[in-house]
Amino acid sequence: MFLILPRSMVIPEILEHLEEPDLEDWLTASLIENANQLPAGDLRANGNHSSPGGIADLWMLEIAERTGKVWRGKFQVEFAKENGEQSRDVNLAEHRSGELLFALDTESAEVTLEE
Repeated sequence: MFLILPRSMVIPEILEHLEEPDLEDWLTASLIENANQLPAGDLRANGNHSSPGGIADLWMLEIAERTGKVWRGKFQVEFAKENGEQSRDVNLAEHRSGELLFALDTESAEVTLEE
C-alpha cells in the first residue's frame, strides 16, 4: 500500500490528545489512518496530493514548536515512484527519503503539510 497525503486534513480527535505524552505516536498513526491508501498497482500522479509517487513509509514525527495556536513539526518519509507504465505490478526502481514539515492548528485540528 502507498499513502497519499492531502496537503491539509482535519483530524478532530487530535484535540483530545494534545496534552498526552504519546501525542507524536498517536499523530503518526492518525496520519496513516487518514491518508488515502492505494494498492501499489493503482499508484498514479495527482496534483492534489503531496507526492505524485506516493509515500511508502512515514516515521519519526516530531512536534518541535508547541507555542501559540499553531504548532509546527516534521516527519520522515520514504517516497516511492512506479517505474514506468509497464504493468499493474510495481517495480520500485526509485526510493527517496525526505522530511516533510507540517503545521497543526490546535483550535481547528487541521494538519497542513508545508512546502
